[in-house]
Amino acid sequence: MKPVSHFQSGAWSLECDLADGARIRRLRFQETDLLTAAPAAFRPPQADYGRYETRPVFAYDDCFPTVEPCAHWPDHGELCWLPWSGTPVDCHVTSALAPLRFFRRLDFQPNRLLWNFAVENSGSAALPVQHVMHPLFPLHELETIELPAGNGYEPHRVAAELLAVRPGTFRMDFLRGIARGEVWIGFRQGLQLTIRFPIRWFPTLGIWWNNRGYPNEAGLHRSECSFQPVPGPDSRLTSGTTLTAPPQGRLDWEIEWEVSCR
Repeated sequence: MKPVSHFQSGAWSLECDLADGARIRRLRFQETDLLTAAPAAFRPPQADYGRYETRPVFAYDDCFPTVEPCAHWPDHGELCWLPWSGTPVDCHVTSALAPLRFFRRLDFQPNRLLWNFAVENSGSAALPVQHVMHPLFPLHELETIELPAGNGYEPHRVAAELLAVRPGTFRMDFLRGIARGEVWIGFRQGLQLTIRFPIRWFPTLGIWWNNRGYPNEAGLHRSECSFQPVPGPDSRLTSGTTLTAPPQGRLDWEIEWEVSCR
């Protein structure tokens, strides 16, 4: 197995393991780790929490072409189970289950990170797909969050409820019909992360908030949260999606992370 690859650009530093589904194991800006760290020790849960939980869950994975298992697609999609090719900042992988190829390219700027994604469909029929970024942020390091307005919820109330989630519990929210593709996260060390995404393709913001409540087994509880642009009403491919890989064609999209000091 190839060793973990390291990359540095200005204040940014990155660790990526192409053999482990191109997992980004660490992403750091200046002195702040933006993602959760690998567990000191790991064992799969004794109960069935889905296939995704049978490997260590931390930092960053790409979920494609679904999150929830459906048809022949596994839990959290296929990509995390496959070895990728390329470099830590420009890599790709070919599906073993469909005529699809997935691409991820990271463009680092002084205080911005541009996530460029693409999918190529070599088949003769259009294929609906979901891509959900799966960054896990260290919940205990977050101090403030600001959510976009949308249909059927009050963003300030949702933010307050999340920050008040008691230890030993977790929740998953889908903010639908968002008016703006932005979310703001404030870290205790004084860094603010702004996530921007195109709402014409990602009309929903998924929020995973886990305050040591999942998995509910001794030694496996995690402190993590995630803010995920979702191409559909939820993370089930069968619920509908706004991403379609055209036949004999390619689909590209970009998501921006910007950091600043509060």
